Amino acid sequence: MKIKSPKNKNMIMLITLGLIIVVLVILAIIGKTRKGSQSTDSVVDVISVKKGDVSQKIEASGNVESEWKKTFYSPVNATIETMTVEAGDSVELGQKLITFNVDNLESENQTAELTAKSGKLEMEDAQEQAKKADSKIEKAKAEIPSLEKKIENKKNEVSSLKRQMAEVQKAAQEQGQKDAEKAYEEAVFSARNQYQEEMDEYNMVTKPEYDQKLEELKKKINEGNGAETDKEDYRHLLDNPPKIPEMKEVNPSDFQFTGTSNVDTSILEDKMENAASELATLQSELATKESLAESETPGLTEAAKEKIRISNNLAELESKNLQELLEEGKKGIEAEFQGVVSETKVSQGATVTQGMELFTLQSMDEVCVDASISKYDFDKVKEGQKATVKLGDKKYNGSIEKVNRIAVPNEKGAPTIGVVVHIDNPDDNIFIGVEAKVSIQAAEATNVPILPTEVVNIGKDGSFCYVVEDGVIKKKEVETGVTSDSFIEIKNGLKEGEQVLLDIGKHNEGDKVKAQEAEADK
Repeated sequence: MKIKSPKNKNMIMLITLGLIIVVLVILAIIGKTRKGSQSTDSVVDVISVKKGDVSQKIEASGNVESEWKKTFYSPVNATIETMTVEAGDSVELGQKLITFNVDNLESENQTAELTAKSGKLEMEDAQEQAKKADSKIEKAKAEIPSLEKKIENKKNEVSSLKRQMAEVQKAAQEQGQKDAEKAYEEAVFSARNQYQEEMDEYNMVTKPEYDQKLEELKKKINEGNGAETDKEDYRHLLDNPPKIPEMKEVNPSDFQFTGTSNVDTSILEDKMENAASELATLQSELATKESLAESETPGLTEAAKEKIRISNNLAELESKNLQELLEEGKKGIEAEFQGVVSETKVSQGATVTQGMELFTLQSMDEVCVDASISKYDFDKVKEGQKATVKLGDKKYNGSIEKVNRIAVPNEKGAPTIGVVVHIDNPDDNIFIGVEAKVSIQAAEATNVPILPTEVVNIGKDGSFCYVVEDGVIKKKEVETGVTSDSFIEIKNGLKEGEQVLLDIGKHNEGDKVKAQEAEADK
């Protein structure tokens, strides 16, 4: 038999090991290739950031109102002969609306003239009364110095009586205080004597008797002759030794002087009461004189002032003479502009007086919508912004004329801001008081980066989007601007052309994906 050498054996082992390594490498490459084929990146729909235009609209509703209305008043005292309109009627410029029966106008105005003359007489009477009052005022001014001197003397008298009263009361108080101190010292002395007597009784009688009784019981018990009752008596004596006397405490407050004395001050009190009463009378008289002397309108009472005001009013009415009143009555009331009668206060046949309210006419050429917007939109609405007004099936152009500065709660209690939208092109289809829909062009941005509103997310720290960058999903914070129903302006955070996920779905930030531009209808 041929025996293999050790060198041949080693060579065979090396060759076998090399083959094993090659096979393992091939298997690893095949496994990696299969794994790579199984982990193909997922395809996701994206939309690219593009430039475009976006406009923000705010919807509101309100009632149509007239921007110009006028209330007409009767120029005369008369009866309405004819009245051709009622609430809700449309009228034309210059249309005759009311005529008056002026048959009794002359006699009524004669009464007014007599009333004016009466006012003049009352004025003369008031002036005469004023002259008399002037005399009283001068007299009051002359008497003031004398009254002031009397008051000063009376005050000195009252002060003197008060000092006498105080001195008498002070002397009585000092004596009362001395008596109280003496009573306190006597009470303290008495308490000390009583205490000393009680201590002598305790030391000489009570304590020796107690000690002797205690010693006798103790001796019986120690010798074994004591009964059970002796033991109980012994324990009771130990637990209840005689009380050591205590000195009775004397409270100083019980001896304080209360200020009450028996001193008789009735004579001084009567004098002071009389002097105080005389002083009050003098002061009241002085106040009356000073008030009269300082009157803004010397001598004129409130009644006289009222008479003067009435006379002035009558004089103003008298400035229109009878002929002018008759002419106005014959002219009647005509419409000063085209519009609608919104309210009437009288009817045909009614008797009216000068200045009485007749009816209100509202213009149809200058109309607006008084609408309300949410408190969240007030900062977006500005005066001058364009708007569209829809009334029934008709649309009108408009503009924001006014934005109220005070919020008012609606029927649900939520605060709303009132806006007035002027209608630029009213026509015959406008009706006052009906509801209208308003669409306000609040903000607009042109040629800016935009995205569909649904791809922009809102978190607690602000808005953000998911984008595909280098095949990886990333989250980016964005700053938004003008927003419409469909699109939103991207002011910062994204550039034109960046790919934004329509929906992150089951993916997470950091996943590798393949971006695919979404179709237009997605």
